[in-house]
Amino acid sequence: MRSIKRLPMALAIAAATCAVSAQAQLEEVIVTAQKRAESLQDVPISVTAIGRKQIQDAGIPDMTALADYVPNLHIATAAVNTNIYMRGVGSGNNRGFEQSVGMYIDGVYMGRGRQYRAGFLDIERIEVLRGPQGTLFGRNTVAGAVNITTASAEVGAETSGDIMYSAEENGGQWVQGYLSGSLSDTFAARLAYSYRENDGYIENTFLNEKEGGKTDEGMRLSLSWEPSDTLSIKAKISKFEGDRTGSNSATQRYLSPEQRASEVPNASAFAATAYAINDMFYPELAIAATQEFTTYKDDNYGRSKADGIGISLRPDSSEDTVDNAVLQIDWDVAGGVLTSITAYSGYEYIDDVDVDWLPLQFIARYDNHDFDQASQELRFASDTGGAFDYVVGGYYDDSSLKMQGRVTVDTNFDGLFPLFAARANGFPDAAAPFMPQNLLAVLTQGAYSANQISRNHDYFLDSESYALFAQGTYSISDSLRVTAGLRYTEEKKDVFSTQRLGDSNGGIDGQGSLYSPVLSIVQSTNFNTYQYDYTESRTTDAWTPSVTLEWDVSDSSMLYMSYSEGFKSGGFSAADDGEPAGLTVGQISYGTVFTEANDDFEFEDETVDAIEIGGKHELLDGSLRINWAAFYTEYDNLQTSIFKGVGFGVKNAGSAEVQGVEVEALWQATDNLRMGLNLAILDATYGSFKDAPCDAIQLDFDPACGTPGADTSNDLTGEKTLYASDYSGSLMFDYNRPVGNNEFFVSGELNFRDKYNSNGDNDPYDQIKGWEKVNLRFGLRGEHWEVMAYGRNIFDEAVLAQSFDTPVLAGSHTQFLEEGRVLGARIRYSF
Repeated sequence: MRSIKRLPMALAIAAATCAVSAQAQLEEVIVTAQKRAESLQDVPISVTAIGRKQIQDAGIPDMTALADYVPNLHIATAAVNTNIYMRGVGSGNNRGFEQSVGMYIDGVYMGRGRQYRAGFLDIERIEVLRGPQGTLFGRNTVAGAVNITTASAEVGAETSGDIMYSAEENGGQWVQGYLSGSLSDTFAARLAYSYRENDGYIENTFLNEKEGGKTDEGMRLSLSWEPSDTLSIKAKISKFEGDRTGSNSATQRYLSPEQRASEVPNASAFAATAYAINDMFYPELAIAATQEFTTYKDDNYGRSKADGIGISLRPDSSEDTVDNAVLQIDWDVAGGVLTSITAYSGYEYIDDVDVDWLPLQFIARYDNHDFDQASQELRFASDTGGAFDYVVGGYYDDSSLKMQGRVTVDTNFDGLFPLFAARANGFPDAAAPFMPQNLLAVLTQGAYSANQISRNHDYFLDSESYALFAQGTYSISDSLRVTAGLRYTEEKKDVFSTQRLGDSNGGIDGQGSLYSPVLSIVQSTNFNTYQYDYTESRTTDAWTPSVTLEWDVSDSSMLYMSYSEGFKSGGFSAADDGEPAGLTVGQISYGTVFTEANDDFEFEDETVDAIEIGGKHELLDGSLRINWAAFYTEYDNLQTSIFKGVGFGVKNAGSAEVQGVEVEALWQATDNLRMGLNLAILDATYGSFKDAPCDAIQLDFDPACGTPGADTSNDLTGEKTLYASDYSGSLMFDYNRPVGNNEFFVSGELNFRDKYNSNGDNDPYDQIKGWEKVNLRFGLRGEHWEVMAYGRNIFDEAVLAQSFDTPVLAGSHTQFLEEGRVLGARIRYSF
């Protein structure tokens, strides 16, 4: 870890400029990790709390960036999926999943991975709770919960505001701010806005332009009404829109002809042809695959951007719209506070992705997803200070997910195939019109010829869930407490999943009247794709208890031990490939519409049992804070996502065992210098996963690998789970010094993570190497203003977010890349 040596040097230089002051103390941190406001040091949970100031100073724009600062949390965004993992456990890419790490914004559950993409806007505090949170937060929090509190309008406060503008490399600009104030003695309003854009940081040498550019815009209106001393009503309405052009991805392992002959000698005709066409027309791809932050692909334009889109509906891009609304009523009644949270959450997104990641017009994916959720929580929190306090409540939500998608394969390759056929047979280019016009004509010996074929998938999922929960704390003595909790959850899901095959002859949308039965043969034998109509329902219920014992060792030190259970409800795969029930590998269907799904379509509940011991300590007269936790967790029926060519299937792994230690230390060394360390050590392995998915080389050797009756398998028992680094953490420092009536400041972090697996088959080519990122910033601030220069990842570390098999191109691999070095400057004014 070469960069780890760099930040401690900066820390030492800063420390040498000032003497240690015994009077320096850390500020108290208030969190709501147990559904009531408490000091962080009183909460018997492994929690990382990140406040408004740190989010602003470090320029943390979203959840993906936040994960760098939270040990054992990993969030990686790809083209159509978002990977969210805590302690090596997460949900993966199948969009039928809810997340194993539940996100809550102002008390409202956000269970879909796509909701993690919305940028931060006027955030007051973020609490990352590690481990199962099944009692107070509910289902689908088997790995942890992210509890986000946004800023509220404050009744009685003077009018205030804040505006910041940042400019940085890659055409980056960021404007954010708020205006808040009381409109009467009982009513206040707050309006927040954010706009952020950049041109991307991946160089596409095929199109000669940048890839992965983003534009994010969000706003929130917050209203607070306090008609009496005992009644508070808060309403918040927010909207977020995000656009992406191109992709932060590149094919970075491209097999040479010699490697193909050695590693995948039995590659399909589609793979062999795509390789051969690339070799003939685009040898530059092999060069680009060896360069960092470089890609070489057509983004669905085909041979020429001037000709427009030749496949799918748009070039490689995405559009996201997220809407949230919440009404919270707090009523002080005899003995406690009655809280009602009524909310709506929804999003819509459209993705067009060049999923072959090649300069060829070959495979494209289009998705249009619409999600709506209405929820209601009602709870009562008793007053504290007595021998017994408690929280009791109920929760209900109803949601619907509608997904429409299309995968299109072009075997004419935008006119390159007949040209390739002519040259391969020694004919001049002028002979191309007389050659077979597409690969399908060759494979079927002229029986079937369509330039493009497609599969068209519709998926509709309705979910209804309700829960009752209670948690109480009894003080056995002044220094010893026991807390017990229990939650009952019941959930019902109804799904309708249908798929139609189409082609450019009879209708690419699958609705044409000129359907050829040969199309079903081609799709089933080459892409494991079929026509089907599945209608299924499932109902599940679970009890999730927890118990915690706390001991106040002193006025500034606490130890705790806890046992908790959790569950993540099962559901139905949203994958659009995979065989129906009763088929064997390679079996051909002749246009039949199947109505019975394979076992892989439905996945079972995931359950977890966890033991944690920990301590929270304040030392050196409150200037040093050390919190730690050691944990052991067992998962059964772990829900895993499997890449299946151009989509993601689901499989329940037998079990997983997760154990480790987390330590957070913060030291206010002087009035001017603060230093911190967050560190996690993790051992997360599959306890049993004998039928794990096979990698591309295994499947080339045995196409039936991993299926019943096959000669080979991929047993991952004892292997690491996904995104499970042996260690991860962050070092930070924050130094300030008066300069006249103003203040000079300098701060920075070293965020680091060990290597991890990023694909469900544990292919060694998809293992992400460990990395270190150093961020630094310095500037001058006054009472109402600030100027700052900053750098993120200043040593230009090439960090990969995810790696996977390039679709169809057996043996090659594509990777998503995070930003390299970014330098920028920011100005800020507040009043």
